[in-house]
Amino acid sequence: MPPVENHVAETLLLAKKQLIRAIIQSKTKPYLPVWGELFTSLRDIARIGQETKENIKLYSLQPTGSMWYLYKENRFHADLPDPGISISLSQEQLIEALLKGSFSPKITSA
Repeated sequence: MPPVENHVAETLLLAKKQLIRAIIQSKTKPYLPVWGELFTSLRDIARIGQETKENIKLYSLQPTGSMWYLYKENRFHADLPDPGISISLSQEQLIEALLKGSFSPKITSA
């Protein structure tokens, strides 16, 4: 049986991939509903952060910055170093912002 840490890491990686995929899908195919996928991904990430008591980096922001889940505050946090702004969001606020096109992930070519 694999160690619990491997299972948590795999679950976290899957949730992050699902989140990025849903964000991209909301931009490329805005007629498809993605609210549920965003909700599920963010809920899973938050649950893992609470269980492991660790802050989790969700993704890098376009053009600069990072999106985080901060377990102590139980909030999502956009860190934008270029203008020096930090934005704290609830899960629902982040979903609404993502659906409006805010906080886009930096897409790296593989």
